[in-house]
Amino acid sequence: MINDKLDPERGKTWTPLVTISDLLRESGKIAEVIKSLGNSGTAKKPECKEILSTELSNLLFIVFVLSEHYGIELEESFLQTVNDYMLKFIR
Repeated sequence: MINDKLDPERGKTWTPLVTISDLLRESGKIAEVIKSLGNSGTAKKPECKEILSTELSNLLFIVFVLSEHYGIELEESFLQTVNDYMLKFIR
């Protein structure tokens, strides 16, 4: 499991509360980067899209840690969600 390998030297793993706190912190970082990109989606600073990519990856990692903790098959659930959105919006 991902969480078992996060801090093996100290024998600690991220609790769900710590994990969700980190998720919220990363979400705030993403909001700041998107704010700097503006409505056009073009970067005011050249490194904005690279930073956004990193922060989105960090957020995704945290989602995987949470899903693993609760024994959720995230891939299966995600594919169902995509399918549901496709049926809802593409008619």
